[in-house]
Amino acid sequence: MKPIKPPTIRPGQRRPYVKGTQAQIDQRRGFVARMLDAGATKTEIHSAVRQRFNVEWRQCDRYVDFAATAKNTRLAHAHAQTSSQIPLNEYYRELIKMYQDTAKR
Repeated sequence: MKPIKPPTIRPGQRRPYVKGTQAQIDQRRGFVARMLDAGATKTEIHSAVRQRFNVEWRQCDRYVDFAATAKNTRLAHAHAQTSSQIPLNEYYRELIKMYQDTAKR
């Protein structure tokens, strides 16, 4: 068995960094998307993500950007391809459910 490599602290870093698995990243993105959907402010999202996942604010900003982009582009694209008149918020809620399901696997 390979020995576990300790996290590296690079110049300018205050804390060691270990990259999350794809399942962890999906869970974090889903959490941020649900908070955005609930109307939380960026400051509230930062504090909640830091407390729950122990992630720095810069990484949290990346998750917020991803969730906002997913809401604005992917959902609009999916809405344009469907023939029904379902609101974009319904598609967004479905995306959130998908993230919840993948995080449980």
